[in-house]
Amino acid sequence: FLARFIIQIILNSMHRYQPRFHVVYVDPRKDSEKYAEENFKTFVFEETRFTAVTAYQNHRITQLKIASNPFAKGFRDCDPEDW
Repeated sequence: FLARFIIQIILNSMHRYQPRFHVVYVDPRKDSEKYAEENFKTFVFEETRFTAVTAYQNHRITQLKIASNPFAKGFRDCDPEDW
């Protein structure tokens, strides 16, 4: 069993992403292209969706991100001018 991992990630800020995990079997047979559709499987885990962010330069973006983040309850109770 030989496993090889290749990971490339390029993200754009404020874009939503859904990671996918692709498993590809490298078929050693000479006619492997006939079986190409059988030699891979893609897995998607819905709980891994995310929005890429950078440091916020605009307080409106900060407010938007906090408003849409279910884990940012503590920030919602304070005055936006404090950010």
